Amino acid sequence: MKVRRILVATDGTEVSLRGVAAAADVAQRYDAELLLMTAVPIPQHVVTAAKIDGRGVERYVERMAAEALQGGIDLLGQMGRGAAVKVVTGHPAESVVSEAAASRADLVVMGRRSRVEPKDLVLGSVSDRVARNLSVPILLIP
Repeated sequence: MKVRRILVATDGTEVSLRGVAAAADVAQRYDAELLLMTAVPIPQHVVTAAKIDGRGVERYVERMAAEALQGGIDLLGQMGRGAAVKVVTGHPAESVVSEAAASRADLVVMGRRSRVEPKDLVLGSVSDRVARNLSVPILLIP
């Protein structure tokens, strides 16, 4: 398998940062391009109920994206790696799958929580939903 472009999804959690570190290692090994992304969900019912205008939504997305990405950017800097950064709005699982296709990623790397919540039994976790719908290999990091 030739790996030229790696998409790594982060939400700023410790487990997702382990995914960023693993993706950086793989990118170094294969001399691959690294794309760091986060997805910011915007619940429409909250926007409507709170009567948030367009600029308010933009500020919310910017703040949430900065919080989710900063740890990954810092970690990559400590590792001496750079990455293109992408922020998308929408459901995280669907956004990762869409971005993997749009960016022509050869590999997707994500952290995976080890705990299982009751809702995960019905809906599945984000990483499970990504893995079921992805057309390229995925590396899940515990």
